Amino acid sequence: MRLFYITISILIGNIFGIQAQSKIDKAAAIEQSLLRSKELLQKNIDSSLFYANKALLLSKSATNDTLIAKSHLQKSSALIYKKGFSEADSLLQNNLTKKLPKHIEGQTWHNLGTIQYYKQDFKKALDIYLKAAKILEQAKNSKQLVNTYSNIGSINAALKNFKNAQIYLERALPLSDFNEILRLQILVNLCNTYYEQKLFKKYTDTIFEAERLAIKYNAKHILSVVYTNLAIYYSEEGTDYDRALIYGKKAISLKKELNQTSTLNVTYNNVGHSYVKKGEYDTAIKYLDSAMPGAKGVLKSYIYNNLKDSYFGLKDFKTAIHYADLKDRLKDSITNAQQKEQVAELTEKFESEKKQQQIDILDTKTELQALTISQQKYLLIVLVAFGLLFLVLGYFGFKNYKTKQQLDTVLLQQKLKKTQLNPHFLFNALQSIQNFIHQNDKEKSNSYLASYSKLIRLILEKSDENFISVSDDRLALESYLNLQQLNHDNSFSYTIITDDSIEEDFDMLPNLVTQPFVENAILHGLKNISEGIITIKYYKNENVLYVSIGDNGKGFETKQDDSKKLHTSMSMAIIKEQLKNLNRSSKNFRGNILINSSSKGTEVLLSFTVS
Repeated sequence: MRLFYITISILIGNIFGIQAQSKIDKAAAIEQSLLRSKELLQKNIDSSLFYANKALLLSKSATNDTLIAKSHLQKSSALIYKKGFSEADSLLQNNLTKKLPKHIEGQTWHNLGTIQYYKQDFKKALDIYLKAAKILEQAKNSKQLVNTYSNIGSINAALKNFKNAQIYLERALPLSDFNEILRLQILVNLCNTYYEQKLFKKYTDTIFEAERLAIKYNAKHILSVVYTNLAIYYSEEGTDYDRALIYGKKAISLKKELNQTSTLNVTYNNVGHSYVKKGEYDTAIKYLDSAMPGAKGVLKSYIYNNLKDSYFGLKDFKTAIHYADLKDRLKDSITNAQQKEQVAELTEKFESEKKQQQIDILDTKTELQALTISQQKYLLIVLVAFGLLFLVLGYFGFKNYKTKQQLDTVLLQQKLKKTQLNPHFLFNALQSIQNFIHQNDKEKSNSYLASYSKLIRLILEKSDENFISVSDDRLALESYLNLQQLNHDNSFSYTIITDDSIEEDFDMLPNLVTQPFVENAILHGLKNISEGIITIKYYKNENVLYVSIGDNGKGFETKQDDSKKLHTSMSMAIIKEQLKNLNRSSKNFRGNILINSSSKGTEVLLSFTVS
């Protein structure tokens, strides 16, 4: 399995130690512009370039070679971000024509190496970085040297020179104490070089320190890499498949939250592999099927191999042989692709597919003709022998078809209703977010905007589906409750619990059926309650999925003939009709609602059975 590396900073040398060189106002303004450009480098590249140009113009007017060289360095960094390699190279070559302090000369060579790195000329980039490191060692500039060492280590890792990668990353690590985020990035790359060399004691020590720092700084992108690599380690080395599953599922959850769909199939395959090794083949197949979309090359070969082992474990030898053949064919195609020229291969493939398509068309026509003749004979026999029975069956079949059409219409109407959230709720949420923006409260406005966008996205994406996963339902409720807390000035709190018995990605329930009950609890159950609490729990008992929605409100009165009545604002008829239609249209599905209310609160218990 392929381990994931972290690119250090972006392989561009930051300009450290910017200090005023004189008391002249112009020099101070130059330093201030350079500092501002550096601060904006990874936030707003165009603004960073603006301040770098401003510093360069002021430096030229001051005729100060050192300040000009600093300005060239900072502008080249911004240009590299924008892939303006030619102009950046010209600025840096200009620096090398002058006699400059060692630390500036070293930074100049560092940025020249970065240009070659982005041009994919790793050998040339490595030679330049080694020259930069030698100069920076003379200058004793540890803050810049840590970036150069890190980049040398990263390139050696990419070239499979893991021993050299280890040497330079270990040199960089103690120099990174001034910046724990930079240290975290080095740790991830370093632990992977240990893994490649099977230095597992060093690997685990390093990666768990990386996990601690990633959690400390809430670095979710890096944490997803750490969890992915831990899942690979515990699975591939066969040390602990249960831990491999824990870290693999954590990685899946983070990647879904961060929308890292491009590498999600790798992690699904890792989890599936661990289930194969544990002998839980049915669960393994679920994850491996999820890994298949978008998989290519070697990854696809791994997936086929794991599917082969799964079906072999289930004694489904026919399917196992099918995936073994797919794996062998894929392996052969990869080998052939490496041995042939791309144009010749594409031409051959096109001609082959064209011929095969013609053969398939002919075969299909032959099969259709044979099928038509067989059907005609069968129909003739049936019409002669069972004419009356055929008419009766046709009549009931037509009635069943009309009933199904009506049912589909009802389901479509239900879907349309579910997309229409309470406009007052949406308007109030947007108005509250707008107030935070006007108050310049970036943290709250960003948080609530994220919840708002997640909720709307889920509703739009899932509106045409009858069922959604527990994972998506939970995400929708979290986003909805966050916005309701905003609208109600945080007058209530909530807890959402997913029991260990739940497979969040695979256990399904009716689409957004839980949201109306949560809304009812907020608007009516917790009305006039200053410290309201809403508790939601997903759990399974055998084949039954339960969702419990409770509040600590005052409850409501019930009548003997209607003991399950909700608060009057809740449209129970629509939900009951939805479950009734699903009970009829979805095979082996059963949905039920149970409501208990007392002076201590109300609990709605939804149960869904899929056998």
